[in-house]
Amino acid sequence: MTARQKIEGLTNSYYGYAVFGAVLSLWNNGIGFFSLVGTAFSFVFSILLTWFIGRRLLAKSSLTRVLLVIVTAIGGLFGAIGAAKMGWTFVQTMSLSALLYTGLVAVGAYMNIKAFRVLTESSVKAYFS
Repeated sequence: MTARQKIEGLTNSYYGYAVFGAVLSLWNNGIGFFSLVGTAFSFVFSILLTWFIGRRLLAKSSLTRVLLVIVTAIGGLFGAIGAAKMGWTFVQTMSLSALLYTGLVAVGAYMNIKAFRVLTESSVKAYFS
């Protein structure tokens, strides 16, 4: 698999994560006017941000890669801590909503760790040189 394909795969994974987050938001907040507007706004923002960052990475922007390596390392660490805390909240409350948000935070931490691993691979590093 080439570095370009790895970056495209990572971008597509983040598109899926945005859809998952939007569906979870609608499920938790209900389907009301303000819920739909807020979810639609955040979904469109997430998709556009993912598209922009993905295009910058495919255009071989070293600055974008370096910033993402830093952000994903921090996000992976704090995401794992957040998932553990949300898991403990679920154990205390036994709330389905807490379980679903635990899943969202855990998937977010996984996405950050996956992005960190992809962006620090030797073939991807070589793609930016």
